[in-house]
Amino acid sequence: MLMSSQNSELRFERNANGTLETMPPTGGISGNREIKAGAYLLNWVESQDLGEVFSSSTGFRLANTAVRSPGAAFVAKGRLPEVGIDKKINLLT
Repeated sequence: MLMSSQNSELRFERNANGTLETMPPTGGISGNREIKAGAYLLNWVESQDLGEVFSSSTGFRLANTAVRSPGAAFVAKGRLPEVGIDKKINLLT
């Protein structure tokens, strides 16, 4: 956590073996495509009441313990943890 707080301009992902990988910022075209894909995904998921959509700032712990932050992510209602409206959804546990 200390490394990421001291390097706020960088993004990190953790591999299954615990090593950190630095993720460089995207360029203009990639950033534009990422936001459009996220917007299309959000519109579809909300219009169909399928679950929740998360941004690239969200970390997901995989089965092998790696932590990844996809450009956009969808989690179906049935896979979401049961939390109250004022609680934080923790996808890293």
